[in-house]
Amino acid sequence: MARQKTAKSKKPQDEALSLQEAAQALGVSRSTLYRWQQQGRLRGFKVGRQWRFRRSELDMFSQATHPSAASVNVSELDTALADLSARHAAQVTFDPPVPGYPATQEEKAVENAFSAILGSASESGASDIHIDAKRSDSVVRQRIDGVLHEMLRVPKSSHAALVACIKAHGGVAVDQRSLPQDGRFTVHIGENEFDVRLATIPAVYGESVVMRLLDQKATLIRLDGPHGMYPEDLERYRRALRSPTGMLIVSGPTGSGKTTILYAGLLEIANSELKLMSIEDPVEYSFPHVTQIAVNKKAGLTFEAGLRSFLRHDPDVVMAGDIRTLESAELAAQIAITGHLLMTTLHAETAAGVVTRLLDMGLEPFMVAQTLIYASAQRLARKVCPECQQPDEPDLRVLSPLVASARRGGYDLPDTPTFMRGAGCDHCRQTGYHGRTGIYECMEVDREIQRLIARRATTEEIQEAAVRGGMRTLAADGLRKAAEGITSVAEVGRVTSYAGE
Repeated sequence: MARQKTAKSKKPQDEALSLQEAAQALGVSRSTLYRWQQQGRLRGFKVGRQWRFRRSELDMFSQATHPSAASVNVSELDTALADLSARHAAQVTFDPPVPGYPATQEEKAVENAFSAILGSASESGASDIHIDAKRSDSVVRQRIDGVLHEMLRVPKSSHAALVACIKAHGGVAVDQRSLPQDGRFTVHIGENEFDVRLATIPAVYGESVVMRLLDQKATLIRLDGPHGMYPEDLERYRRALRSPTGMLIVSGPTGSGKTTILYAGLLEIANSELKLMSIEDPVEYSFPHVTQIAVNKKAGLTFEAGLRSFLRHDPDVVMAGDIRTLESAELAAQIAITGHLLMTTLHAETAAGVVTRLLDMGLEPFMVAQTLIYASAQRLARKVCPECQQPDEPDLRVLSPLVASARRGGYDLPDTPTFMRGAGCDHCRQTGYHGRTGIYECMEVDREIQRLIARRATTEEIQEAAVRGGMRTLAADGLRKAAEGITSVAEVGRVTSYAGE
């Protein structure tokens, strides 16, 4: 009798639901629910071989993933985004949507604002969206052609709810505001599908958010396309790609197009006769004929773990997203010296600086000399807008040191250069620039450079030897493009301010 009484008094919210019932309660598919459980976002337990979920924990999860928007002033927010919302919000859909959201008028206003921001960024061709809280409001900026432009300002009362909405879509903890977090989600904007990578970090006036937009339908750049390499540099890169062994390293700062040029190289050589493998963080685009692995640090799949396992899979070509540690550098060299082509990126200022960086990491000089076959450095410079371009008279304070650096780097300015600048028009959003081009220095490691590496020569000595062998430095390549009217002297000075010095 007592046992029956206990059973009857059991609260409904404590009942255990099946996977199907729990998915229905949250309004998502069974596969989505199972994925959340595998990711640790939602706790379940097994009865026999079947997953069960407690209703009380489903309710708590549902509340946690619904951003609180009670403080939002709907009228203020609608006014701030009136123009954007009218043009963009309706064409944005999320995959998957946040269960049960939006429900209130405030939540709908926040979701509408987020959709409008994404739609506007897509239309502008932005690569990133930045949202930063200030003392009195929040500024939303978009990175176009490598430069941030202010999109709009959001009322301070809406910042926390907007960030919470973004975090909920990105699958990260909405109630965690004291630690950096990373997430991702898929969004459909018109006919385009974007994979959005999300990063948040706590700041003085509220959490800061950065989102990178990866267009899944975008056409990847090809080596026979508009990448900005001159024919002689392109041939150096292609010779390295044809090599059966060795390390091919592309360097530059974040956002300089390193991964893009490696992808172009993969597209050039990928075919069914070669075994190509890559480990990336994350995998941005998929390729035919390439086995791609995504880093998963929580599961123990790091760059180093992936590279170690590759040696047991008989690859011909290996691409590693980045080299940052001595262990990853040693593994890359081991892959190269055992008969494979290793393609990767590294953070170094110049092509010759790649050698210095590897040695500073702790790699032995003889190993670098034996394995490194090609190193390059690159930047992305904005191109002069073709609609409003006009002759330019560059500032001598920028031009003179650039000319001197370019001369040391293998290029002499012609007597009649065609310097251009953009006056500003609607086509370029009054910036004078539209689109970007690459600026490169491409170093093939010949016997002279191998000898210099083996005796730990300085970066300057290696660069001088590379220039004697036909390499042009970043300053030289940039000035050549400015002299041909492709970009401006001011832009070259901006992106190569320390190059070749």
